Amino acid sequence: MNLSKTYLLAYNALGAILWLRILLTLLLHLVPLISPSASPSPVPSILTSIYTTLEPQTRWAQTLAVADILHAAAGITRAPVFTTFTQVFARSVQVWAINYGFPDVTASSPAYVCMLLAWSAADSVREWWLMYKATTTTESVTVSGIFYFCLGLYVPGSVMMYSYMIKQRKKVLA
Repeated sequence: MNLSKTYLLAYNALGAILWLRILLTLLLHLVPLISPSASPSPVPSILTSIYTTLEPQTRWAQTLAVADILHAAAGITRAPVFTTFTQVFARSVQVWAINYGFPDVTASSPAYVCMLLAWSAADSVREWWLMYKATTTTESVTVSGIFYFCLGLYVPGSVMMYSYMIKQRKKVLA
């Protein structure tokens, strides 16, 4: 495997892990709203808690995507530069100029939760699915082995991250 493929594998794995963490944290915060056994929590405080917890993580996970523009421009990926720029720029404006710049508007809005759910689900799941699909087409045993290793980390890693988030949630609610 050449250096650029190794780099892209690491870069995409990092992005998937960051967005998966955001997704799991978001879902953990939403449990009180959907669980019949959970004590009722006021929606505004849950929204504010989601914003306070996830805004910095989301901002920096999205900022990492600026590298996608550089990848396209350098020819490391086959993505069209303008399309990549447009998507990354729009999301960057959202996280920096709106979410970060206007916390009073963003923190209390269910739209913020919907945005995080859509972005984190898409950005964490698609990398794993594409990685799995790549294992079925590569002829390289090394590449396939690395992909399967990363995919294998997904399940125990998710359990570990979920357990950690439950502990963090208990600290916040205590």
